[in-house]
Amino acid sequence: MTLESLFSRDINNLLETPHRVNFYHLILFTQGTGVHSVDFIDYTYDSRTLLLISKGQVHQFHVNNANKGIVIVFTSEFLYENATESNLFHSLHVFESALIAPSIQLTGAQKELLQKFSQAIYSEFQQPIDDLSAEILRHLLRVMLLQIARIHEKVLLAQRIAPNYKEFVTFRRFVERDLGKSRKVEYYAGLLDVSTKKLNEILRKILNKTAKEFIEENVILEARRLLTQGDLPIKEVSARLGFSEPTNLVKFFKKHTNTSPAEFRRKIHSSK
Repeated sequence: MTLESLFSRDINNLLETPHRVNFYHLILFTQGTGVHSVDFIDYTYDSRTLLLISKGQVHQFHVNNANKGIVIVFTSEFLYENATESNLFHSLHVFESALIAPSIQLTGAQKELLQKFSQAIYSEFQQPIDDLSAEILRHLLRVMLLQIARIHEKVLLAQRIAPNYKEFVTFRRFVERDLGKSRKVEYYAGLLDVSTKKLNEILRKILNKTAKEFIEENVILEARRLLTQGDLPIKEVSARLGFSEPTNLVKFFKKHTNTSPAEFRRKIHSSK
């Protein structure tokens, strides 16, 4: 859909409230400037910005009806159908980086290329549905994702972090998977079969922070994500994150955010 059609649906109240998504987003901004929030961080954009939002993230529009762009949303199930393992790895790999840096600033040529793919997808989506529609859309989307992956690879090489990026991605996957099981650096270093010193070196090179800081930031991020989901009891949030008692989560949350989980939830809900 176009950004203009999304903003015209009279659902701005929903769009401007932080909400967790169960599908992937590609947002290509083509006109205007503004701010979009992803996982409670504000990212500025202009007419050459591509924004990638992963399944499971929380995002929030700051509606500006003067802005233009194209929004593509899709599920992993749609992309999985009739795909090889190699296709899937390369197609969704770019969303690994989006968890850390969801905003990509494009050159003029890169923007033009992605606009062509976006327009092709949009045009196909508007056609009457037949037996080939879904497969054509899948192929167009996969090629667009591969082009985005190529753009991002150049960014990694320019930043000289590519050699360690694969190890970092594996570490992050382990953290996401086992966050409720352990918050210890030694645990994840063991899974990666590296020393805690080596793991910290990788994190400092990629993010300029320690492994412990990264793990704790992810605990807070997941707590925030869960707290935005309706009225999930804080006791349940605590259990999912591996705290033996809700009071331990409250102390941990306040230490890192200067507010309690209940106060954070009230603030989010009051913005609706």
